[in-house]
Amino acid sequence: MTDMILERRHPEASTLPRIECAQLPTPVEPLERLGAEIDIPRLFVKRDDQSGTLYGGNKVRKLEFLLGDALDEGHREVWTIGGIGSHHVLATCIYARQQGLEPSALHFPQLVTDHVLDNLRALSTTRPDLTLVGNKAQIPVEVLRTKVREWLARGPDVYYIPGGGSSAMGALGYVNGALELAAQIEAGEMPEPDYIFAAAGTCGTIAGLTLGCRLANLDTQPVGVRVLDRVLSNSATIIKLCRQMASLLREHGVEDVPSIGPSDFELLHDYLGDAYGVPTEAGRRAIQLADTHEDLTLEPTYTGKAFAGMMDMREALDLERATVLYWHTLSGVDLSDRIANADVGANLPDEYRKFFD
Repeated sequence: MTDMILERRHPEASTLPRIECAQLPTPVEPLERLGAEIDIPRLFVKRDDQSGTLYGGNKVRKLEFLLGDALDEGHREVWTIGGIGSHHVLATCIYARQQGLEPSALHFPQLVTDHVLDNLRALSTTRPDLTLVGNKAQIPVEVLRTKVREWLARGPDVYYIPGGGSSAMGALGYVNGALELAAQIEAGEMPEPDYIFAAAGTCGTIAGLTLGCRLANLDTQPVGVRVLDRVLSNSATIIKLCRQMASLLREHGVEDVPSIGPSDFELLHDYLGDAYGVPTEAGRRAIQLADTHEDLTLEPTYTGKAFAGMMDMREALDLERATVLYWHTLSGVDLSDRIANADVGANLPDEYRKFFD
């Protein structure tokens, strides 16, 4: 069941379209052993890895609103974009099928790892309609061409979900997430954090947390660790999303929505490494530390880099004296059965065979 704190605190927001596919609230837990190891003694984790039963992570909160909007508008197909190992594409296709919607995606290549191949295997079980482009540089042209082609072929039946689910509608899931955190603080489950650290890809998570913290009157600074190219992941994008979310909330009757500026969040730019999806040494170290000292699984594309950024800011932000919340955005759902039952030859286009060769 979904605990919709946004509607509880602002009943007028109940007019927002939404489905229930998340398991909320997600727990907050202390990371005592890991915090002691990295000299951040008051370290906590928000377990969004437990946000869903079919698939977890940060995409599920966004998809509650996005798929709700698609169904509310009468669409029969959803269409999105991401790398071949994209967690967003996988989560979108899984939950779209659950809701009776046809999933489609535009894919671009990324570094092929075992994790990426497993995500592709899991994706194949949703029988998606996939289009593969040669590289990320082709995306703007291919997106336009494909969107026009889809619209001409299927008309109003296609609902477009941007990469990472990071539209104003999708990012509302993390406004609700921040209000959920505020309720957990009020209930004594953890002290109010000075900082929230999370991976920043297409910026919907950080934007939602930033607006949500201000809406909840939390004196907390969200800190995004950039894991995507700067042209797509930047402060201007976060501020734009916050403004669009504020307008959307006001349209649905929510008053006194705060204005967001650059001082309301921080974005760290030094942890991407060579490219999207390419592991870094700092990220590998973070993954090993989390695995050794806590029951916390990180991966090299998003969460390992985000955790590495947090560790690196210990002195700059005096985290040794602060209360710090790491918002865990990786799915913790076991996909082994789905992967074992995958038939990539039958359910992925022929051009995907090269990734498995």
